[in-house]
Amino acid sequence: MVRIISFDLDGTLVDWTFADAFWFDCMARLYSERWGLSVPEALREIRRRYDEVGMDNLAWYNIGYWWKEFGFEGSWRELIEECRPKVRPYPDAREALERLHQKFRLIVITNGIRELAEVEVKESGFEKYFDRVFSATTDFGLVKKTGEFYLKVLAEMDAPADEVVHIGDNYVFDYLAPREAGIKAFFLDREGKHSGDFVVRDLLEFTSRLL
Repeated sequence: MVRIISFDLDGTLVDWTFADAFWFDCMARLYSERWGLSVPEALREIRRRYDEVGMDNLAWYNIGYWWKEFGFEGSWRELIEECRPKVRPYPDAREALERLHQKFRLIVITNGIRELAEVEVKESGFEKYFDRVFSATTDFGLVKKTGEFYLKVLAEMDAPADEVVHIGDNYVFDYLAPREAGIKAFFLDREGKHSGDFVVRDLLEFTSRLL
């Protein structure tokens, strides 16, 4: 019997506007001010430096690391607050969470860092629906949502795999990886490019599969 529903965050419950604004638009503006570059030049430079470190390195996800590397002053938390209004929940998310919350325990699991994930959940007004928020990088020191990550989440929730269902918009990290851990998973394909019993077009279709 399913007791827990696990949601990916960016691309599933909220779009990428906030994350992109923080890591690219806002960072580029600060970099341009700090080093006297145009914003487009600053954006190219920070992208180059992100790529040099690479997404397989935990430092890539560490705001404090980049704050020091870029020579910024003050607190990076102020930049998060500046970008907070950029959080954009998907229109179907609230209704789906409201309906599923009445029957299941809900959790969020994300590849992103906790500091940004918690802002997105709170700013969307979704806090009341979720028991836990798990970050692969912050909580477990993993740079990707792997089968190992999902097993760690199961252990934290003290739940067997057959009591959990996951949904997310990345085929590898949100469908194949949880299946490695024995978790039933659905692939959220908002663009309608894929088909199959495990594919849903939106969160309301996903909800109808469970209720």
